[in-house]
Amino acid sequence: MRALQMPELTEEQQSELSEMYRTTKDARIRTRVQMVLLSVEQHLTAPRIAIIVREDAETVRRWLKRYMAQGIEGLRDRPRSGAPPKTTLAYEERALEAVRRRPRSLGQPYSM
Repeated sequence: MRALQMPELTEEQQSELSEMYRTTKDARIRTRVQMVLLSVEQHLTAPRIAIIVREDAETVRRWLKRYMAQGIEGLRDRPRSGAPPKTTLAYEERALEAVRRRPRSLGQPYSM
């Protein structure tokens, strides 16, 4: 199998990847960005990257190809089918407010 050749990245692309790597809270996105960075910066092959990120070499190739085709947006998960969410954004916000309050302020006899 021929090695996958990643093109050189512009400074803007490199800074965009670095920023996403540092700020994302999604571990899967972070791993995918790491795959691209290892390929571009360290010139590692898919099997070597796979060892580092503990994924299959084909998985690494797939994410590198998606990055080459779609850019950083290609590293995000595609929409999936399934049931729509059962909660609304307003409900989630109210639930977070309640969770962050002390139990005694909600009339409970305990403080933790």
